[in-house]
Amino acid sequence: MLVLFSLTTMAHDSTYWDNLAERLAKKIYKESKGDYFDVKIYQDSTGIYLMYHRRWYVTTPSGYRVWYRTPVAIKLPKDTPDYFESLVMKKLTGKDNVKKRIGETLAATAGCGLAVVGALVAILFSLQQ
Repeated sequence: MLVLFSLTTMAHDSTYWDNLAERLAKKIYKESKGDYFDVKIYQDSTGIYLMYHRRWYVTTPSGYRVWYRTPVAIKLPKDTPDYFESLVMKKLTGKDNVKKRIGETLAATAGCGLAVVGALVAILFSLQQ
């Protein structure tokens, strides 16, 4: 019975940390505008913090955009596991890879589509002669 209780507790804990990492990854990706490689966990006497930089810009009257970076600290629970930083980074790189894979897929299908259309046109011209 004790083993069953510990297995269900561990599954709940891992799901909690996975969901928390997913929510934080969404927030970080949105606020950092894709520049999320400076995500770190810091720990001191006051607690455990997830640190990253929020990016924002100001458009000058001449039309230039000036980018600024503001440090952000999110306080994490006391029992945060050691692997939490890597879990958040895994979620962040997964979000970035989805966009890259969609672009690659669209490029590949467009290339295949052009090749098929070219082959069909060649067949039509050969049948007309």
